[in-house]
Amino acid sequence: MTVWAEGDRVRDAKTGKPGTVVQVTGPAPFLYRVLVEGDRAGGAPVMIYRYGHQLRRVPGYERSEQGSA
Repeated sequence: MTVWAEGDRVRDAKTGKPGTVVQVTGPAPFLYRVLVEGDRAGGAPVMIYRYGHQLRRVPGYERSEQGSA
């Protein structure tokens, strides 16, 4: 099971559209609020809610680990 973090790039399994995790709500099962990009025809971005198993990794995206300074 993959646990996503705020800022992670994901793909919605239902629509196939890419987006960004903007909020994680727990405890388990975690619910993810995802800002899905609009279509190429000028559609507006849409906010959706998904469980972890409904999200997929975006190919070529690597999560940047941010340590405390």
